[in-house]
Amino acid sequence: MWLYRYILSILLVIAVPALSYGQSMYGMTLDNYAGVNNIGINPSGIQNSKTWLDIQFLGAGQFIQNDYLYQQKSDYSFLHFFQGGYRWPTHSEGYGTEVRTFYHYDNLRPKNAYISNQVLGPSAMLIWGRHAFAVTTSFRNVVSVHDMPYDLANFFYLGLNYRPQQKINYNDIRPFSFAQMAWAEIGLTYSYEVYGRGFNRINAGISVKRLLGYAGVYARSSNVNYTVIDDSTMQITNLNAEMGLSVPVNYNTNAISGTNAFRGGGFGVDLGITYTRLIKPHQEQYFTRFCEQHYEDYLYRVGLALVDAGAIRFNSNAQKVAIDNRSSYWDQLTRIKFSSINQMIDTISIKFYGDRKAARVADKFTLWLPSVLSVQFDYHLTAFTYVNASLIYPVSFSRISVQRPAELSLTPRYERRWLEVSLPVSLYDWYLPRVGLAVRVYGVTLGCDKLGGFFNMSEFTGIDFYFAVKFFLDKGSCHEKSNKHCGNLEFHPS
Repeated sequence: MWLYRYILSILLVIAVPALSYGQSMYGMTLDNYAGVNNIGINPSGIQNSKTWLDIQFLGAGQFIQNDYLYQQKSDYSFLHFFQGGYRWPTHSEGYGTEVRTFYHYDNLRPKNAYISNQVLGPSAMLIWGRHAFAVTTSFRNVVSVHDMPYDLANFFYLGLNYRPQQKINYNDIRPFSFAQMAWAEIGLTYSYEVYGRGFNRINAGISVKRLLGYAGVYARSSNVNYTVIDDSTMQITNLNAEMGLSVPVNYNTNAISGTNAFRGGGFGVDLGITYTRLIKPHQEQYFTRFCEQHYEDYLYRVGLALVDAGAIRFNSNAQKVAIDNRSSYWDQLTRIKFSSINQMIDTISIKFYGDRKAARVADKFTLWLPSVLSVQFDYHLTAFTYVNASLIYPVSFSRISVQRPAELSLTPRYERRWLEVSLPVSLYDWYLPRVGLAVRVYGVTLGCDKLGGFFNMSEFTGIDFYFAVKFFLDKGSCHEKSNKHCGNLEFHPS
């Protein structure tokens, strides 16, 4: 438990300064003006855009959600984040001397948390007839806690002096994990209209992304059998676990090290396909200028995509530690003060193996992206109103990966060129209902998928928001700047 705290303190120094970005961003990824943002849920979706050119200058936001810690609604206010020097209310747990800002849910369910951070850099999309191209840049930071046993969560947050759990033997045999990864991403996307006849159209798309790893950490356990005897003594009967660490820190001094910008690299891929049922029969496009391309309106669309399939191989300033079904006895834990990460790993190795090097098994490891299957259904209700239903379902290519929760959403929206309003309603991780709101005025979008994070209507367990600033040009818009006839002006988007 002290081990998790020690690692987390290092991660906070690294990750907190990074600007955060929303997870699903339904208000700016689902519509017909989403442009380059649509790649995040389906790379084939850009072909359906009402624009032929889409340039994004910047995007940013935040997503945090957990099912273990909360702040009482009477203590929480979103405005407190902007009040310099504000001290959040604290409380005592009734044992020990520590006071805490957050309360914890006292139940026996495994605990989960997810943080998705991203800054979107300059990105652009261009449609050329049956072809569509895009280039994207971003910096991402993702943290996940998946299926952590309640007893470990309590000891991690409340400390070994949590007396209700002392002198109890816990045998956690269900695998659980913690993972954090920060990386830069440069992506190239290509989408192609593979079929267009009658009222039917099918597009397929692929994104290939170069991944540059800034930091990666993971810890995974398949069995931990232990007893906390008192405030400073713990008996570990069996531990089968591993940990990988590659961060911009000097492991001998814990000082932040910027010698190398990146500590690993890899590739990611997104694959997608979209079927569109058109309102009018499909027409082959003949144009001499990009703006002459016409937009084909639709009755409904169905899309399927695999997103974030890939991994980063961390091989610089990296260490992998494994404990293979070993036991250990820890006493006087309150007196242990680690001065460095290397000292911590040496101590672990000695305690389990009697040798400070035995637990170190490699100087490299591979950490996989938070891969998901994405399914979308978009229905055109009236001239300017639509409704979208989407499912995000996690898939795993490795047991060493960041885990993204499932999400089911229904998003009605009013959509026009200069104004769009959407109201996403979602079910997060199969247990948490959320209602959001997003508004776009031409190329400026501001929104969130969880309005409750801004108001103290309920206990505070997380927050998210996002925005984007972009410029776009419509299909069929030549007549706005020239008297020359443009083909298919009847298809000019509204």
